[in-house]
Amino acid sequence: MPARIAILGASGAVGSMLAAQLLRENLLEPDDRVLLVGHGKSSSERRLLAVKMDLLDAFDDRRVHIDVVPDITDFEADIVVVAAGATASADAQDRRDLAKANLPIFWQIADNCVTRLPDAIFIVISNPVELAVQVLSQKTDRHRVIGMGAQQDSLRFARAVANDLGISRYYVRASVLGEHGLSMVPLWESVELLTGSADHQDRLAVLRAKALETPLAVRASELMREVSRLLELGLHGEAYQACCRALPDARIMVEPLITVRGMHSTPNATANATLQLIDAVISVDRRRLHGQVMLEGEAFGIHGVCGFPIMTDRNGWHLWDLSYLEGPARQAVMSSAASVRAFLSELGVACDGGRPAGPWQGESHRRLMISEH
Repeated sequence: MPARIAILGASGAVGSMLAAQLLRENLLEPDDRVLLVGHGKSSSERRLLAVKMDLLDAFDDRRVHIDVVPDITDFEADIVVVAAGATASADAQDRRDLAKANLPIFWQIADNCVTRLPDAIFIVISNPVELAVQVLSQKTDRHRVIGMGAQQDSLRFARAVANDLGISRYYVRASVLGEHGLSMVPLWESVELLTGSADHQDRLAVLRAKALETPLAVRASELMREVSRLLELGLHGEAYQACCRALPDARIMVEPLITVRGMHSTPNATANATLQLIDAVISVDRRRLHGQVMLEGEAFGIHGVCGFPIMTDRNGWHLWDLSYLEGPARQAVMSSAASVRAFLSELGVACDGGRPAGPWQGESHRRLMISEH
C-alpha cells in the first residue's frame, strides 16, 4: 500500500526542507504521496502550490505524488509531521514564550488531525516539543507520538565528539536524553566508536575524563554566559570559537543559541533528524533512535514526556534497552524528566490534561503553519 506522509507547516523553512530531503533521499516509491498541508487561507495555498511546483521540477524522476491540501481538516496520512508554529524570535525568545504562542496551535492540531487519524504516526518538530507531545498524546495512543528533539540533540552530540576526535560522525553513536532544552542529558556512557582505532578510543577516554572534572551544569552555565556576552557585542565568530573550545557535552547545549540569533531555525539539521525517524517507520529495521515520548512508568517510574532511546515502526515507538543507564546517568535523566513535568505543569497541561484559559487561548492562530526550528 502506498505511503502517505503529511507535513503540517510545509510552507516554512523546515517543512519545505523536509519535503526536499524526503524526495532527494529516495525513501519513497512511485505512487507514494507527500502531502503539503495548509491552514485554510488562500495565501497559504498559493505558497504551497509554488513549493509543489519547485519540488516537482527538482525531484519528479521517481513519480512520487505531491499534493497540496488546503486545510488541516481534510487529509488522510500514515505519517504526520508537525512542523507548525512560531519559532524563536524577538517576540518568543524562550520556551515559555514559544509555549504561549504554540499551545493553541497544538490543541487545534490535536482536535482536527490526531483524533480522526488514530492509525497515523505523529512526528513532532514544533517547540516546545515536550508540550506538543503531551497535548497530542492525550488524543491518541501515546506510542504513536514522537518528538524528534532527542534525535537531533543526539546527532549534535555525536558530531561534536567526532569533531574532537577528527573523524566522521558516521563512526560515532551517542545519545542525548531528557529535555530538548537546557536540561538535556548528554550521556558519555552511550558514546560508541565504530572505527576500531585504539588511538580514537584513547582520545575518547581523555574527553570523558575531562568531562568528569567539572559538573556539566557548571561548564554549560559558564559557556552560556560567555557566548551570550559575545553575541550581545555582535561578535558571532568569537562566540562560535568559544563553543568550539568547550567539551562536546557543554558545546551542544550552547551552540543552538548562536544559530537562533543568526536565522531563528535549523532547517537542514531538523529535517535530517526527522527524516531518520520517518525512514525507521517505513523501513522497520529496529535501529536505535531517540525521541521525546509520553511515559507511564515503564522507564525509571517516570510519568510524563521525556527523551529516551527508542525503536519505531508502523505501530509506534518502543523503548530501547536501558540497562546501560545506571547511577548518575539514571538520576540525571529522572531529574530532566522532573524539569519537563514542572514546566508542563506550569502551563496547565501535565497532570489533568485541561486546556489553560485566558491569554493562552486564541492569540496565536494567525501564526499557524509557520515552520518550527
